[in-house]
Formats: sequence, structure tokens, C-alpha cells
Amino acid sequence: MARTLYALRVPDSALEKPSQSQSLQIASNSPLNSDAPEVDTLGADPGSRPLAGVVAGKYSNMIAREFEELFSATGIEVVPWYGDREDQTDAYVALEDVTLEQSTAQESRLQRFDGRLSLAGTRDSHYRALYCSPQQVDNPFGSGTDARAAIPRDAYNEVWWDHVTGSKVNASPERVVWGEHTYIDIHDARNGLDNPVLLYEIPYEDEWQADVTVWDTYNRDKAINETVNGSVQTIDPAWQRCFVSSHEFIGHPVVKNENLKLEFNIDTKDYSNINDELVAYRWDGSNDTYSQVSLGASDWRIRSIDFERIGVERVTAQTEWLNTANDDTHRLDMNVWRGEDNALFTVPDNGTAPPSGLVTRLDPIAAGYEWVSGQVSDIVAKSEVRE
Repeated sequence: MARTLYALRVPDSALEKPSQSQSLQIASNSPLNSDAPEVDTLGADPGSRPLAGVVAGKYSNMIAREFEELFSATGIEVVPWYGDREDQTDAYVALEDVTLEQSTAQESRLQRFDGRLSLAGTRDSHYRALYCSPQQVDNPFGSGTDARAAIPRDAYNEVWWDHVTGSKVNASPERVVWGEHTYIDIHDARNGLDNPVLLYEIPYEDEWQADVTVWDTYNRDKAINETVNGSVQTIDPAWQRCFVSSHEFIGHPVVKNENLKLEFNIDTKDYSNINDELVAYRWDGSNDTYSQVSLGASDWRIRSIDFERIGVERVTAQTEWLNTANDDTHRLDMNVWRGEDNALFTVPDNGTAPPSGLVTRLDPIAAGYEWVSGQVSDIVAKSEVRE
């Protein structure tokens, strides 16, 4: 069986600690249009282990880039490393020191990456933790007062903990929402604690389904059919999952959580295209599909998006909008949170209130609250929490 690094599959066949030449042979024997990476782990020091791999196939460059970006992600503290092999230890790991290169000068479809996994803890020794810092923001779309913090419904043993005083309060979700892959609990971080952290436990394999994601479409459908050794196979996703804000897009950016999908159909090479648009969808659980949301009638269109942070619990970016009638522009900060079916658009520092036409345009998908939880996902040693 394969092992998994966060949400990226690492095939079992590549975990036999082959030499570099053997690793290349494994990769070269794989179908060149396979979407599965071939990866080998090498000998490791206690507490740290190399993870080196060769990715083969038509989409090898894209898949290798996913591993490279995950190792380089500044918005992700630790990720689960798990599977069912007896000689492997499931754990939370920190990722570091990644390099990416073409494996051979003759074959561009063999991409090699090298990184290191540093043991950060396990489910036995650590809680998953959502650090929160509730704060008020300038939201022209509403004034709700709850600072929402979301975790997967599969979490258990939840408790609010003040990481400075050690105080605890019970954690009960205000509501539960159903998303594309899983249920999500919505909590309020304004719970009487000055330094609130939502602690919980969750199986490694159940973590990532509820997370916020950013994708590069590569200008193709998310699911495509490919012929492999004479048989038709569906490649899904055929988009690249992006983990760093500096990602250079080949196609269009797409931001998703379990309940909201935003397709930024913009020309990332030429922001003067007045035909660029934002297309929004909400998850329709009754029909198991995303349904398009009609934005307000207005001359304002999306011009650019600048990602500032890509984390598992939230994605932040600054958006620029163009009035196609008079060429005026305006900027708004955007946050997409885990579990929410609206995006939070706020006035940037030193910014100004948006024009009424832009408010009209975004109102159907704009969150109506002015408090945010400022959540950051990490882990906390259980020994720190014991009374």
C-alpha cells in the first residue's frame, strides 16, 4: 500500500530504499504518462529522514512541483506522514531542504526531488491545534460578531485552551456544515480566553479533506482521460495543487474549500485583458455538485490576484478590480476560510472603502462578519496541556 505525505500519494513500490540507479530504473519502467510519482526513501538519522524521489510520466514536472512546493510552504507548519507499512512510523513531520532537478539530460519526463522529513510528533504525543487571535477587520459587507474557526467533523476530544494561562473551556461547534468531501464543525474563537487554541485529535488520513486549496488549472479540465498502455484512464486531478504564494501560474488560479469554489479566469501574463472574470460556485449537497453563483450586475471585473499566504486552514490574497466603464481600479484583501461558503473581502491597511458598484458585484459571495479568528494550524505536545 502507498504512503501519503499530507495529501500527496507516495507509492509503496518506491519505499524499498533502492540505490539511486535502482530508483531511476523503477521510474523508467513506469508508464511515461502515469500520474503516480515513484518515490524512494533513503536511510535516515533518528528524528530526521531524507525523502528522495523520481517522478515519471507525462505530468511528472507538475507532480514533482507539488512535492517541491509542499516542502517549501511557509503557510504550513507540519503535515501528517502516514500509511500502513509495518516498517514505517506514522507521524507529524516538518519539511525542509528540498531540491528539484531533471533526472537525466535525455528524458525531461523524469523529475527528481530531494527533501528531508523531521519528526515533529505523533497523534499519541501531540494534539492538532488551531491557534486563534480574534480581531476586528474593516468589512464593507457586514458586521457579524463571531470569529469563526473550523475543523473537520472527524475531529474528537476538542477543547479550547489558553496557551499562556493554561485555562480551558469546553469546545462545542456552533453549527455543522456539509461540504464536498466531509462535514465541518464551525466554532467561535471569541470564547472568553485571551489566547485561544482549539485542541483536537484526528486520524492522519482525515485531515486534508476539509482544507482550503489553491490550484493551477494548466488551462485544462480538472479531470481528463488519457490512454495508458492501450486503456483509457481518468486523471483527476490534472491540475496542480499550489502550496506557495510565489507559485507562477501556467493556467488560471482556483481557490476551493469544501463549500466555495472561486475560479479566477484571468490572464496571469497580461492583466490588461478586460474580459477577465471571477466565476463563483457553492457546493450543493442535495445534488452533489457545485452550482454557479451569479455575481451582482456591475462594470467591475477581476484584474489580478496576489496570494499572500496559502495555508491549510485559510488562504489570503489581495485582489485588484477594474471598472471596465472608466478604467478605475480598486484593491480588496480576500480571505477564504475552511468551511465557509462565502469569501471575506476587507479593506486593506491604508485602503479605502470600495465603490458601490464593486460592493454590488461581490455581495452574493461576500461574508458578512467583521471579526476573524486569525487561525493558524499547528500541533501542541500533550505534556504542555496536562493539568
